[in-house]
Amino acid sequence: RGPPPNALPVARRRRSSPPRRLPTGRRRPRVAPGDAAAAAEMDVMRHSGVATEQNHNVGHRQAYGQQMLYQQLLPTVRHILEVVLENDFEDSTVALTNFIISFRFGDGTNITHYMPPHHNDTVMKGRMLEVLAHWVRGKAKELDVMVPMAQAGLSYVAERAQNCRRQLDQAAYQSPPNEVFAEFVNAVIIEILGREASCLSSALGGLLLHEADRTTLLLMAEWPSTLLALMVRKLEEIQAKVSKVVMEVYAETGFLSYDDSKNLLMQFFQYYTVETTTGTLDVHNTPEDEAFAESPFRVNLIDSFGCLMKVLCHLEDICNNGVNGCDATLAVDFEGVKLCRHGALCLVQMTCNDDPRLVYVLDVHVLGKRAFTMATPQGTCMKGVLEEQSICKVWFDPRNDVDALYHQFGIMPRGIFDLQLAEVADRRNRGLNVNYVQGLYKCLTQCPMLQSEQKVFAERINTLGKRLFEPQNGGNYEIFQHRPLNPVILVYAAHDSRYMLVLYEQYVQAVGQRWTSRIMRAGDERGRWCLS
Repeated sequence: RGPPPNALPVARRRRSSPPRRLPTGRRRPRVAPGDAAAAAEMDVMRHSGVATEQNHNVGHRQAYGQQMLYQQLLPTVRHILEVVLENDFEDSTVALTNFIISFRFGDGTNITHYMPPHHNDTVMKGRMLEVLAHWVRGKAKELDVMVPMAQAGLSYVAERAQNCRRQLDQAAYQSPPNEVFAEFVNAVIIEILGREASCLSSALGGLLLHEADRTTLLLMAEWPSTLLALMVRKLEEIQAKVSKVVMEVYAETGFLSYDDSKNLLMQFFQYYTVETTTGTLDVHNTPEDEAFAESPFRVNLIDSFGCLMKVLCHLEDICNNGVNGCDATLAVDFEGVKLCRHGALCLVQMTCNDDPRLVYVLDVHVLGKRAFTMATPQGTCMKGVLEEQSICKVWFDPRNDVDALYHQFGIMPRGIFDLQLAEVADRRNRGLNVNYVQGLYKCLTQCPMLQSEQKVFAERINTLGKRLFEPQNGGNYEIFQHRPLNPVILVYAAHDSRYMLVLYEQYVQAVGQRWTSRIMRAGDERGRWCLS
């Protein structure tokens, strides 16, 4: 049968295969024949789209994992703050939890590597406490930066101190004065470190009131640098106490030996004792620790402006008031990278005659030039002490030291008693021929006032130290710039100053006043060697 009447003719279409589709369901874009570059670009776009989608999924899973880890750690962090600082401010808990999550230990691991089932719960808490010590140290450093800046005028601290004093007067019969002072401390810390440091401000309020009465503290606040310095020292005590707990946890669980954990956490301590019979270096939370106070060889590492302020105030006291009716006498020594006008000065070691068993080690590499210029409210600074003619500085061959001091820091020391020249005077006074000068180690081993074990230790630490920094012994002078400071270098540096006052006493008694005056004049001449 034919088509119906009036029907339009229809052309037949040729059947063709359906278009190929991409795996995503989209049609492949048309590319001109022979356009290989355009085809390659299309493939890159196709694969990059897939990669972007995959990266988005990975990022989403990581964010979810971080959130789960945060929720898992938060209760433990809150408990740690309650136990250690006796408070659990939410801002601090959140900040510390995030800090722990992002923290990387020295070997590159993070906290997840120490959570069950990898390690038991006690080890995990020990690692979290270690991170807490790092967090407190970071806050102490932030506050420490403000100590020298406060001397240039940190007015809001002084203004808050004045407001606090007025409130104390007004609140004498209304509310406990300690609450007013605690609010003052909290306001200062929050102003500088932010609300995440609320847990530290609360702890500091109690520690400061335990250190001194509030009237003294408010008088101190009139010079903001002294109050901030005290706060820094208290934060350093907190980080040291936390670190001591971590050492005990690691030792009890077998995670690390006591010595290994001590070496790991040594950077959190400022107070050390040296056992010369065994060569052991131990750490202490505060100078009030009984073991520290009774040790015959104590070291106080000064690596913060807060600690430096305390030392300067002590120097100011003994230099103005004397020591048991005598003038203050200081033994000083310096270490650095091939120390001279061109070699970096890194450490200053100092012993005072009011306590010759205690050696201060000032870390100039960390503190910089302000180690010599930062001053007390009355103006005492290391530069002034070194340049004051009336203050006797016991030195051993000061030439390279003063060369570095003058050319690197603009300091011209005076009042120098040179032990090397004193030893020469001693031999001449006994009628002996003098054809050479001796080194400090030789003088120590010949000193009749030192016991045999002290001389043996002097030889031992001299050998160990030189192995680390003398190139001919396989060492490198730049070790004086490594931080945390190598414990052997710390003891080596402190040892040089520890017995210099003993030598001073021996030589002064042996040569008499006439030779002593000549030694002082010759010492100052050697001090001007830097001008040549």
